[in-house]
Amino acid sequence: MSPVLKTVQTTLSLNKLSSSNYPRKEKKLLQHGSCSFPINNVQLSFRGGFEVVSNVNRSHKEKTCLYDEGELEALPHVQTLREFPREELVAKVVMVRFDSTILLGEKLDLSSQSASKALYTIKYLHECGAKVILMSEWSRKINPKLLDAQAVADILSSVLQLNVIALRCISCKSPLRREDLQKADIFLLENLSEYKEEVANCSKFAELLSSEIDILVNDSFCQSHKVLASTVGVARFCYASMAGFSFEENLHQLKKIAKTKKKPYLAVIGGGNLKRNAAALQFLASRCDALVFVGQMSFQIMRALGHSIPTNLVERDAHKAALDIVQFAHDKNVLMSYPKDFWCTNQHLPTELEVFPAHGVSASWLPVDLGPRSLEEIYSLVTNSKAYPFEIDWSVAYHDASQPLVVDIGSGNGLFIMGMAQNRKDLNFLGLEINGKLVRRCLDSVHQSGIRNAYFIGSNATTTFRSIVSSYPGELVLVSVQCPNPDFNKPENRWSMLQRSLIEAVADLLASKGKVFLQSDVEAVAMRMKEQFLQYGKGKLHLSHDQYNIRINGNAWLEENPFGIHSDWEQHVIDRGAPMYRLMLSKSTGS
Repeated sequence: MSPVLKTVQTTLSLNKLSSSNYPRKEKKLLQHGSCSFPINNVQLSFRGGFEVVSNVNRSHKEKTCLYDEGELEALPHVQTLREFPREELVAKVVMVRFDSTILLGEKLDLSSQSASKALYTIKYLHECGAKVILMSEWSRKINPKLLDAQAVADILSSVLQLNVIALRCISCKSPLRREDLQKADIFLLENLSEYKEEVANCSKFAELLSSEIDILVNDSFCQSHKVLASTVGVARFCYASMAGFSFEENLHQLKKIAKTKKKPYLAVIGGGNLKRNAAALQFLASRCDALVFVGQMSFQIMRALGHSIPTNLVERDAHKAALDIVQFAHDKNVLMSYPKDFWCTNQHLPTELEVFPAHGVSASWLPVDLGPRSLEEIYSLVTNSKAYPFEIDWSVAYHDASQPLVVDIGSGNGLFIMGMAQNRKDLNFLGLEINGKLVRRCLDSVHQSGIRNAYFIGSNATTTFRSIVSSYPGELVLVSVQCPNPDFNKPENRWSMLQRSLIEAVADLLASKGKVFLQSDVEAVAMRMKEQFLQYGKGKLHLSHDQYNIRINGNAWLEENPFGIHSDWEQHVIDRGAPMYRLMLSKSTGS
């Protein structure tokens, strides 16, 4: 089951930890302290793999850190690579446990923060003069090109722009030798998923992995709830162990979420093995206002609630634990949400996909993702919970944050926003764009041009529009959606951009007499946007009848762009002489 939402309001608990200075030459490990992060379906525990630090030399802070140092100092924290003295890395052999889902995926987005942080960990160590040994598990499910260690080494070499050499040490049970390290600066060990000793945290296996290793850097946050030989076991044989930049960023996000005082709390829970995670679920039920099950565990919860599910989806010995969790949540008045439908694949014809209600999945079909009803319910829950932890200093974003606001959803390369901002100094303009690379480019343009009434945020507007715009101190007077990708607007497409929750948020937050501008070069897309806004606008939105309307195929459209500023795609369509389908909606005065 693929992840549905990456950012949710949830709970975090830190056990009390003793503090100690980080070690220089001697072995000094955190043996008894632990810090646990009950989040989603797992309890993340760090046992022996990191050292808790209080007094560190911070003279070498990296420019890549994008957050305030004081926020991390508020709570005890694990030692990080950023805090470790650079001179201590020179000529050291450093093992990096990296996250294969970030660096080895079939579609690696080098502009994403997770990828850039993970790559920076490796490059930083290399630039500091360390010998780097890379270690991870991988599967051809995430990338068909991951045939063997050599293929993975080739991929990493291409991504890092550095020579990565594959080593055969584990399968030969041959400890790493110092003379082997003279061949290059970065090496890759074999696939850890092929060795059962990894998940068993075998001490001899961990010792083999750590031969000649001085320092362990754990940069695989998603594996940190597991006690593995490559994380916990190896740490016992290294004189220092710490978190990489990617790990640190994820930990920072958890701490940031934990500090929020907003209610209600909502936990989105994926994964399987309900019995093993029962204690974590009980903890979440004691802290949260709602539990939203989206993974394999949802079937066990549905069964406990009396729904019939296929026998092949029943988890052995989990029924009593599921009943206990349902009863506990009921007693605490905690809302329990589970999928209402699934996209399923035919086990005999894998290319066939079909949506089934959650209680009616046929025996020969296998659920592979959430259906449209399930996603709509989750979006609604998350939006109403104001779960997205967006904190925006509007006085920094704009010269005058009290001016009326215009929001362009899916702002692309920002031409519309920039043009409008230059023409209308009495309004503030905000672009919401899911492509982080475009957002950074737009923000650079705003800074270079000196425009003080335009701003851009990298965000999925479907889940964050209400949270972002509701915090703005002025009125929302105009929302535009221009030329969305037609693939996102097929009725059967489960990732439709214009979800009901987004349209409802627009209708709620728009000022009286505020406008919604919609346009596309695909008539079917424009028609569907129009129908959705009228259907889900809570009766607050109606078509603005303008004297410049024209008729195409019997439907009325605006002949000209009423603002005189074109988006990049609109200009492209006009240049090739194709029609644009435009319409304007207004919010009723009495709404």
